[in-house]
Amino acid sequence: MASTGPEIHNWQQPSGAELSGLLDSPLHFTKVELRVLGLPQHESFRSAVGSRLQREALLVRLHGSDGLFGIAECSARPDPYYNAEFLEGCLAVLRSFAVPAMRSGMRLAELQQALRRIRGWQFTTAAVLDAALDLLRRSGVPDLLDRWPGQRLSRIPAGISLGIFDDAASAERRVQQALAEGYRRIKLKCSPSQDHGVLRAAIAACADTECALDANGSFSEDELELVLELTEGVAMLEQPFAPDRLDLHARLHAQRPGLRLCLDESVHHAGELESAIAMLALTELNLKPGRVGGQLNAVPLLQRCAAKGLGCWIGGMFESGVGRVANLRHAACLPQATAHDLGPSARYFERDILREPVRMGSDGMIEPGSEAPVELDERAVEEMTMQLEYLEPGR
Repeated sequence: MASTGPEIHNWQQPSGAELSGLLDSPLHFTKVELRVLGLPQHESFRSAVGSRLQREALLVRLHGSDGLFGIAECSARPDPYYNAEFLEGCLAVLRSFAVPAMRSGMRLAELQQALRRIRGWQFTTAAVLDAALDLLRRSGVPDLLDRWPGQRLSRIPAGISLGIFDDAASAERRVQQALAEGYRRIKLKCSPSQDHGVLRAAIAACADTECALDANGSFSEDELELVLELTEGVAMLEQPFAPDRLDLHARLHAQRPGLRLCLDESVHHAGELESAIAMLALTELNLKPGRVGGQLNAVPLLQRCAAKGLGCWIGGMFESGVGRVANLRHAACLPQATAHDLGPSARYFERDILREPVRMGSDGMIEPGSEAPVELDERAVEEMTMQLEYLEPGR
């Protein structure tokens, strides 16, 4: 997988006036579209959280004048097994609280402040705020990622997250396929209840490629020794213990300081990241922008990780192309990351909803393409629609 390395662009530090100008930008829209799509997956994906064969994607679209719109994806699962948010709950929060708090002409800062009254539900409020940012971009107002002060990549290193396998032969075959496709990191889902012989076979099949494990918080305090055993020869371990057990993550880090310890579900906002840093409970962060409330919150966390010397990379929630392109834009701000859990459209779906699907080269690098807002395949959107409603903003 030799490569000449990612191409890097230098970006200038935006002024305080520029950032204030973004937050002061007025939002003009007439209605809010909530659309649930069903995107069939190529294969079933199994983790400690559960299994699924279809991505149910919730899109939030703000309709402006003259055909202008802003769109974003709510990355929540249909069930509350990853975190407390779930698709039907997200729709209820949007209908009853988020959309009634919106009004055409309000400034972005006013929308952000109104949504802060909603405790939790970061995936949900992220979709509203990111749709607002997309609406502004389409009207010519750069967002925070457009104004990113550091380096930006034009090619993004892709990793792959593989589910739990039932037998060693299947695991080895799928790992070898991923290596042949060029992925730069193999991340294996794991749990205390799986066949650990199968897991060890999958780890061994990763050969010289970076290998990581992701437990989705499934191990208990009594299984610390098992965690230590399973991570022999592994470069990185993600979220072994429950999100609220930073103490166990800190204990594991103290016992295995050479293991890169990554948090995911534990960090929903800046305060949780600061607590984890203070407790020495992580060495890197899987940042899912939607999980922390969207771009306006994700960008400061990227900067905080850089200031503290923490590794940071971008994870995904099996988003459609709308959510994945947004995640790739964040990944472009992280030139030190070895890989991100952001594969091409064909990795996940039989058909994506973008005019130009996300593609990966044989070297495991993704070129996000134009920095312009995404163009939808509106026919695909219509054909995959499971549920659609239009709401008027509050007065």
